[in-house]
Amino acid sequence: MLRAIVYGIDHLNTAICRLTKWIMIPLVAVMIFEAAARYFFHSPTIWGTELAMMIFGIYIIFSGPSSILENVQVGVDVFSSRWRPRTRAVVNCLTYGFTFIFFVQLFSVSLIYAIEAWEFQELSSSAWGQPLYHWKALIPVAIGLMLLQTFAVFLRNLWFAWTGEELQ
Repeated sequence: MLRAIVYGIDHLNTAICRLTKWIMIPLVAVMIFEAAARYFFHSPTIWGTELAMMIFGIYIIFSGPSSILENVQVGVDVFSSRWRPRTRAVVNCLTYGFTFIFFVQLFSVSLIYAIEAWEFQELSSSAWGQPLYHWKALIPVAIGLMLLQTFAVFLRNLWFAWTGEELQ
């Protein structure tokens, strides 16, 4: 059952990561359109730059779960590189426990902001005045996925610390 949970979380975040990569196409299209409108037609849009920032924001927040899954965060392993693998797994359980607590707090705060933005139908303060509430609703979703992926890594380390075997 533990393997099924970890595999399910990994599979979910891998699928979302693969979908998120495709968001670069509309981002490039918006940037090309904005550049063409600005430099060739001398008529910049009021929405191009802001829309590009929002699209790139989605790309960035949804790359978080993928970075945890693929273990590409910056780490200092001056001490841990000398430890036995099981000792490293125990210490990882402790650090991922703190990371989990951090993401729970971050999730709860972002959820409050998303709910408030949705209740007030928040708009941007730019000339375009686009709705922001649907963009802000994606933030707790992405943090929730990071929370799930952190839990999966924690379970992997816990399994290895307990049994000495990799959880595949």
